[in-house]
Amino acid sequence: MINRKKTPDGLPFRLYANMGKFKVSFGYKLPDNTWAFRLSAKANNPEEITQVKQEAIKRANELNGNFAPLGSTGKLIERYFVWQQALKPGDARRKAKSTLDENLVEQKNLVKVFGNMPPQTIKPKHIYGYLAARADAGAPAKANKEIALLSAIFEYGRTRGELETNPCRDIKYNPTRPSDKYVKTEHLEFALDEARKRGGSYQIQALCFYAAFLTTSRPSEMRELTRKAITPLGLEIVVGKARATQTVKKKLIEWSPKLRATIDEAVALQRTPGLLIFSNTSGQQYTRSGWTTIWTRLMGYCEKRAEAEGVTFERFTLKDMRPKGVTERKERGDVNIKDATGHSDDRMIDKTYDRRRIRKSVSTE
Repeated sequence: MINRKKTPDGLPFRLYANMGKFKVSFGYKLPDNTWAFRLSAKANNPEEITQVKQEAIKRANELNGNFAPLGSTGKLIERYFVWQQALKPGDARRKAKSTLDENLVEQKNLVKVFGNMPPQTIKPKHIYGYLAARADAGAPAKANKEIALLSAIFEYGRTRGELETNPCRDIKYNPTRPSDKYVKTEHLEFALDEARKRGGSYQIQALCFYAAFLTTSRPSEMRELTRKAITPLGLEIVVGKARATQTVKKKLIEWSPKLRATIDEAVALQRTPGLLIFSNTSGQQYTRSGWTTIWTRLMGYCEKRAEAEGVTFERFTLKDMRPKGVTERKERGDVNIKDATGHSDDRMIDKTYDRRRIRKSVSTE
């Protein structure tokens, strides 16, 4: 009899992942400990890994008796992701890899609720019920993103002639409150100090956080930062948000002593040199779940140490680094902050990322 997985990995029952240095594989183990199937992909090919993983999950769900019937919303969702992953780079309809990765997580909740329903039977009242239930569970903003994904899937279905209307159209999303969280410098430095004491992945991730702050960058821009970004003048970073039809934009963050030291330290820590600057011990990009697990543990260690030392500490995430960078640049009077963030104008910067509590100015006369 097969034992339950000791560490939840988000995969169906009996489906196991093996992340090797050169090959990634997904296999379904039967009760007699033989493999029903094993699918593999090259470790340096994220797109192939995603395709193989989705196929393995599909087969595992079928073997477990947990699959969506033909003509269901669950099947439409499956076809949507197969279609997205088959689109060629540069196709205006293709989503960014980071967006698709997030969507693959979001679709799980949609499948639980709508998976067995024919898409033609889903009405606005069902969508509102979903939004309300997720909001009551404490995830109003996440619910909005999930319904936005469902709307995109239904639009895909409409283009294929599978349904006449999109029930998500004109839906009023959950009201959300923009975050005003500002990470104090002493808390960031405290976490970096604790990470250095523990070493390994903790140190790599903390350096990634510090680099994100210094470069005012998005989480995806830092997690996917390659050694090619290192130039004599500074870090040349590909701006993460760009449509497939747009020319790839880059920003150059010139070297400062702290930025240079941070990048050098991260590269020196790599046991297996790879393309990425902030990679795992195999030289590959951290999985989303792996990244979250390691950072959550570090935040727990920081809280315990702070309590023992009688100092304050508040948890933070990688997405908090960009607002911190913008806010500190605003405080010191920087101009053209959009050159550091990669935005085309200042509207989003002022509305979303500027977390100053007090706006300073001088007397008129």
